[in-house]
Amino acid sequence: MLYDVAIVGGGPAGCSAAVTAANRSLSVVLFDTGDFGLALRKSPLVKNYLGLPDQSGTALMDAFTAHMRAAGTTVIPHKVLSILPGKGSFMLATPGDVYQARSVLLCPGAAHGKSLEGEDGYLGRGVSYCATCDGYLYKGKTIGVVTNLPSAWEEVEFLAGLAKEVRLWSDFPLPEEKPANLRVMEGRPLKVLGGEKMDALETTAGTIPLEGLFLLRETDPLEKLLPGLVLQDRFIQVDGKLATSVPGVFAAGDAAGYPWQINKAAGEGQKALLSAASWLRENPA
Repeated sequence: MLYDVAIVGGGPAGCSAAVTAANRSLSVVLFDTGDFGLALRKSPLVKNYLGLPDQSGTALMDAFTAHMRAAGTTVIPHKVLSILPGKGSFMLATPGDVYQARSVLLCPGAAHGKSLEGEDGYLGRGVSYCATCDGYLYKGKTIGVVTNLPSAWEEVEFLAGLAKEVRLWSDFPLPEEKPANLRVMEGRPLKVLGGEKMDALETTAGTIPLEGLFLLRETDPLEKLLPGLVLQDRFIQVDGKLATSVPGVFAAGDAAGYPWQINKAAGEGQKALLSAASWLRENPA
């Protein structure tokens, strides 16, 4: 199916954009790993969201996602790994399939932590962002997983079914029942080490030898997502209409810059979608 709009990210900006798309009778698909606004969900109390003061972040996100789903949005519970522009449309690749849309709205949130030192240099040489894509390359090996996503537990279990041992660094509560070959590690990951391929992870608790490393995050480096996407500092560069450097691609929310506020993200999601709707009218299929 060719969608009118593909929305990458299901936080406040993405949910707002999806509701607006439905109001404009545009076909829309939204991609989210299933955590839906993980950064907001970590807020115990939000006092400044207009009309709904003193709500928890989880309560707000649950309301946003319920509204988005009620609008009839198609939700794909996978991360978008890459976006490729084509003739009149974009191809969005996930671990499970490839989807097609006439325009794209980037609302992936912002990476609230830094990339590991050495990570970029070893991408594809022992470092991966996708368990489903690359897990079979490490069958019978000792691998590491660094993640901040509760929804990534399924991928951790998948990797444990392939690897000799999985060494896990995570910052969320884990299930009581764990694979026998899973080892929960101490310390904070700092640097990827190696020669031609990565072979160790330096942490605050010491250097850990590994044969592969999976980094499962809510937001991967934005510059790897879409060819030609221009960044300004750590954010996606947008104009007054929230259009990016790639025609037909728009951005909203934390990924488009400060301030990191829920009201701003929701408003930008609506504005970016309206800009995308105008672009679609001006560029008919």
